[in-house]
Amino acid sequence: MGETAPDYSFHGEPNPHHPHGIPRSFTLSFLLLSFSALSFFHASFAAGTIGVNYGRVANNLPTPAEVVSLLKSQGINRVKLYDTNSDVLKALANSAIDVVVALPNELLSSVAADQSFADTWVKANISEHFPQTKIEAIAVGNEVFVDPKNTTPFLVPAMKNVYKSLVKFNLSSIKISSPIALSALQNSYPSSAGILQNRTDRTRY
Repeated sequence: MGETAPDYSFHGEPNPHHPHGIPRSFTLSFLLLSFSALSFFHASFAAGTIGVNYGRVANNLPTPAEVVSLLKSQGINRVKLYDTNSDVLKALANSAIDVVVALPNELLSSVAADQSFADTWVKANISEHFPQTKIEAIAVGNEVFVDPKNTTPFLVPAMKNVYKSLVKFNLSSIKISSPIALSALQNSYPSSAGILQNRTDRTRY
C-alpha cells in the first residue's frame, strides 16, 4: 500500500523561472524554512535579536536583494555567511543587519604564511563593504579540527594575520573567531554539563 502524497497549496503567481512553476513567494518562504531546518539560530533575548546562516549551495535561489528583504520582513537582524560574496554583502548594505563573514579553509594556508595576502583579503572583502554593511565578525576557517585536508596548523597563524590586517585598516572593532565542530564535545546536554572530548591528542581541540 503506497503512501499518500501530501497536499500542498501554493499561493501567488507561478514563478516563470522555476521548472515546475512554483510561486516565487513559496520559494522565498522555503528559503526561510531551510534556514530554520538546516542552520542554527542564535538569539539574544535581551536585545531581541535572532539570526540565521545564509548558505547558497543550491539551485534557483532568490537574489541576494530578495533574501535581504525576506530577512527584514521576518525581523531577522543577524546573518552568518559562508564566504564574502560581493553581491550578498552589497545587498546587505544599509540594511541594519549584523553580518558574520567567513574566510574559507582553502585560504587558511595562504593567509597564515603571508601577511600581505591577509592584507589583500581584508582590504578587498572587508574594507570595501564596511561600515555600510555591518560586518561584526569574521569566522576564520570552518571546523578545521575535522577538516580532512588537515588545515589545523594554519588556524592560529591565520587568525593572527587577519587581526593584524584589521588593525592596519582601522577595523579592529570587527571580531574574529573560528567555528568548532560539535564532535569536539563529549557531552552537550544539558548545556551545564557540557564537556570536551577526552582525547589523547588534545591539540585537536
